[in-house]
Amino acid sequence: MSPELIASLIGLVMPIIVSLLKRATWSIWAKLALAGVVSLGVGALSAFVSGQVELDANPERIFTSAAAAFSAATVVYKVWFGATDFNKTLTRFP
Repeated sequence: MSPELIASLIGLVMPIIVSLLKRATWSIWAKLALAGVVSLGVGALSAFVSGQVELDANPERIFTSAAAAFSAATVVYKVWFGATDFNKTLTRFP
């Protein structure tokens, strides 16, 4: 299984993870930075799981996997998750 596919699948649940970590009072830039860091982590994890980590030669797989995770998470957040009461509850969770 390709790391991009793994990252895309994980990206489907990333809005829940990001909403748990972020706070409602944060600026849009802080929220975007958090989503980017989580996406890089997912990209690295999915590249590692698929056995395609090549940090010495070419870290391209990590970045393409991160982009796939970020894209999938953004679509899920904007279309289904962002306006829900569940999301609002998670951002206020202690």
